[in-house]
Amino acid sequence: MTQQNNQIVAIVGGAVAGSEAVYQFTERGIPCVVIEQNDLPYGKIEDGLPKWHEKQRKKEMAQIDTRIGHELVDFLPNTQIGKDLTVEELLTMGFSAVLMANGAWKDRTFPVKEIAKYEGDGFYYQNPFVYWYNHNEQPTYTGEQIVVEDNAVVVGGGLASIDVVKILQVELVSKVLKGRGIEISTIDLEHKGIPATLEEFNLTWDDLELKGSYLLYRRNVRNMPLASIPADATPEKDQKIRDTRAKILKKAQDKYLFRFKDQTQPVGIIEEEGSLVGLRMIENDLVNNKAISKEGTEYDLYSSMVISSIGSIPEPIEGIPMEWSTYDIKNEETGEVNGLDNVFGVGNAITGKGNIRVSRIHAREVSVYVADNRLPESGVDVDSVRTKVHSLQEKAGYKGDYPSWVKAKARE
Repeated sequence: MTQQNNQIVAIVGGAVAGSEAVYQFTERGIPCVVIEQNDLPYGKIEDGLPKWHEKQRKKEMAQIDTRIGHELVDFLPNTQIGKDLTVEELLTMGFSAVLMANGAWKDRTFPVKEIAKYEGDGFYYQNPFVYWYNHNEQPTYTGEQIVVEDNAVVVGGGLASIDVVKILQVELVSKVLKGRGIEISTIDLEHKGIPATLEEFNLTWDDLELKGSYLLYRRNVRNMPLASIPADATPEKDQKIRDTRAKILKKAQDKYLFRFKDQTQPVGIIEEEGSLVGLRMIENDLVNNKAISKEGTEYDLYSSMVISSIGSIPEPIEGIPMEWSTYDIKNEETGEVNGLDNVFGVGNAITGKGNIRVSRIHAREVSVYVADNRLPESGVDVDSVRTKVHSLQEKAGYKGDYPSWVKAKARE
């Protein structure tokens, strides 16, 4: 590997997409600066996955550390684009290219606006709900307290929504068993599954007298984004993956005993005495894999709490053009951001998905394209860029020793 001394690339965000971009550039000898809004670069690997994903989390974090700890990488933590560093300031620092790998941290707005007044009081979005689950038992936790109730509803349909409904189920069962003098952690419940756990104590689901949680999806199970279908998939491959989606859901239901209803979506809320007590739903037909509401099929679905798990989108940043809920790009393959010179979006900020594999693949493809085709032939003034970066690192309290920084900032 020969270092390219006249190129340097900025990568905003250091998690899955960002670290993949780092790897592609450093493999080609191209120095990078990773600009991270938090003190550590793990993004949703750290707080988007429920805490039982310990092995996956450790594996992903170790890979991120290896890549960002590379000798060709400068790390700039605690620097949020649009707040600590404006887009204009970033773009005038002199980088060869800028890649926006800052992920999708903002929950998509729930389709029924009236529910907003109950946020934090019977209605929760996925991201803060998972954060609560991951941290609420820690002695230092001072955030929002959520009480999981029986007969909760989750609106969504991706892998993340299954994680949310699993959290509800293991929290419920753990609480009921504790009331009977049986102590078992939610992580053990997740690993073993609810039926197997109950069998150890000569109990059945019916013995718990629970309704359980309810997962609702607007299309049908074969359209749930539980497994990705490649754009060039043959009809046979398409069919096989759709079959796999149904199997994934069935396996999850068998292991965690949640209810599921597809081809239905919320159109209103049910209120009683100033409290949220359910959702007004409507049934859907499926036309060319699109959900079309069926007039006259409205019904009331009462519930104890509602959790929205309909996906995440990137936080809007002043200076980065948006198209609907993601960045405004020319096409997904190149990631080029419209109206900005040599600025590219990678990963969930562009795909609009929360899938680790999809994010990594997209970041790889765009980074290779940029590295091979879009860096300025005459290069840039790398020393000038590094001087500006070192000034920002000093402001952020970072002294340039990545392993020591990670060790000092490691969570409980």
